[in-house]
Amino acid sequence: MNLSRPRLRWIALLVPAAAILAAATIAPAQNSASGGFPDDWSHHHAVFSYPGTSVDAMRRGEYSRWSRVVSDPRFFLQQRMREAAARGGSPWHAHHRDAGGEPPPPESREHHHEPEAGFPRGVMPAMPLGDERHEPHPHEPHHHRGPQKGAPNNLDLDWSVNLGSGATLGLGVYPAKFSFSISSANCGNAATPDFVVYGTSLAGSGMVGSTQASIVAFDNLYTGCTGTVPSVYWAYDTAGGAVLTSVTFSLDGTQVAFVQTTASAASLVVLKWKASATQTPSAPLVLASTAAASYRACTAPCMTVLPFSGGANDTGSSVYPDYGTDTIYVGDDSGRLHKFTGVFGGTPTEAGGVWPVTVSAGALALSSPVFDPGSGNVLVGDYLPAGGTNCATAGCGFLYRVSAATGAVAQSARMDYVFGVVGAPLVDIAAGTAYVFVGADNGFQSVGSPCGSRVPCSGVFQISTNFSPGAFGTEARTGSGFEFMLPGALDNAFYASANPGSPSGNLYVVGNTGMANNTLFRIPIASNVMGAPVTGPAVSRNFTNGMFAAGMGLTEVFSSGHDYIFTSALLFGAPGTCTSSLTQGCVMGFDVTSGTLPPAALPTGATTEAGGVSAIIIDNASAFSGASNIYYTPLANQACSTGGTGGCAIQISQSSP
Repeated sequence: MNLSRPRLRWIALLVPAAAILAAATIAPAQNSASGGFPDDWSHHHAVFSYPGTSVDAMRRGEYSRWSRVVSDPRFFLQQRMREAAARGGSPWHAHHRDAGGEPPPPESREHHHEPEAGFPRGVMPAMPLGDERHEPHPHEPHHHRGPQKGAPNNLDLDWSVNLGSGATLGLGVYPAKFSFSISSANCGNAATPDFVVYGTSLAGSGMVGSTQASIVAFDNLYTGCTGTVPSVYWAYDTAGGAVLTSVTFSLDGTQVAFVQTTASAASLVVLKWKASATQTPSAPLVLASTAAASYRACTAPCMTVLPFSGGANDTGSSVYPDYGTDTIYVGDDSGRLHKFTGVFGGTPTEAGGVWPVTVSAGALALSSPVFDPGSGNVLVGDYLPAGGTNCATAGCGFLYRVSAATGAVAQSARMDYVFGVVGAPLVDIAAGTAYVFVGADNGFQSVGSPCGSRVPCSGVFQISTNFSPGAFGTEARTGSGFEFMLPGALDNAFYASANPGSPSGNLYVVGNTGMANNTLFRIPIASNVMGAPVTGPAVSRNFTNGMFAAGMGLTEVFSSGHDYIFTSALLFGAPGTCTSSLTQGCVMGFDVTSGTLPPAALPTGATTEAGGVSAIIIDNASAFSGASNIYYTPLANQACSTGGTGGCAIQISQSSP
């Protein structure tokens, strides 16, 4: 079966119309003559199964919705990226093997790290479950972030660069990569080099002579490039702010947008960057804010800083750009959803009137939103803030849909009863379906819970993007629950499925967030209906070592006929295939090309990292030496290959793991 054939049909039938419509709606400053590929967190949460042709849509009576879906610039980008990857260079096994043709043994990557007192977010001592009466045990709450300090270690990787002591993207936070071709690599000597951006979670002084960057970009990324690999492309202290959530790109890559926190108050930052030969993470350029009215005409590098209305903080919601309307949506820690207009192509402005919309009636923190152009709704969850006990008593754990046009809010049934909906939903825009990832469902309230009497399950809820108030859709349970679950990933079979609006394939998640070791589960999807989850391999020893641990996120890549997923394990649980140390985490990859993943499956590769890792971005499928990689940061300090001990920006060949 030719898996790429349905996608080729999409290109032939849909792209010309979609491109015309998209070009008419994208702000002029975002039009990209380069044909580049922005890859940030948002492109992993707004995805498209096959939407069919205009004739299919008219037969279903959904032509208006269909036209909004296929005219979204993200649709065109996804099709170009997956088609290029299917045709592209070598599979990720091809680089950085030892003389025997196998990945270096796990022990060659061993790290040595002393844990800090207490426990990082996502890990907690296990406790007996099953004696609750309608609500979970109170527990010592986790802070939403918090890097852990440690001693030096050694890595076997392409490169790692010190971003500063304590620097990290953070749990579930993505780097952002801009490539000018998905099937080839641009080094630093190109007119338009590929580059990757890392937030550091640290604040500089905001004054001349600052020694700490809040955001850093690298180019000359690949081991096949000449000169210094990598090179700092630019590094900024953004007026003393700290970047705690994921960075996003404008469509043409010339601007970035993100939230920064200053004195416990959040602001949207929109920034034009400029390449530099002198800036470093410890010697950044300090940028001052330009007035929003003057930002469009300012000369790069420059930025404008827009404080959130109401002065709320934001420690867990990343900005989501809607390229078609030049709008950004982002939540805050007080339960409100903000809307900013004219972001990349006009005058950046926070919308007034009904905005910001109060989404969480209990003023609880919002996670990252996703905009669905098909329904016109913004989908966002809420989660337990620092200092809370559990969602059952605090009033969180819901999914919300917010009309982008009117601000009207609908709330689902409660989906998570402990930590809430920590990660953004995974939205299949073509099918009008959202997948919501929870670590602890309503099993606390049922003696008949399939995970044990009054024991919650981890699981995934599938729900319409235009759900009715109080709905929760259908649930696929993925083992014992308690800690939170981060989003999973759909496989290539799902994207290649030829049934319009009713895809088939597999969704992979890391479940067992309670009284069991974290385990990969495969959830089969047939005609847009989730089936019974299939248990795969354990990816952590957390419960064996007396810990509950969060289900970590996954990232998928399809390259040269192979389909891979990457995930990680936190400290106190890294599997023996990676490290025997309780103080280390691990990043690992699995081959899921066959559509199966049995319990005995071993990682294709695994690499030890201090404390665990952030979310992962994957770049080119290219035959150029060293140009097929994954990018992330560890969650703790370690020795960086280019010198120093701190939080490292890391690139590892897709063969390592």
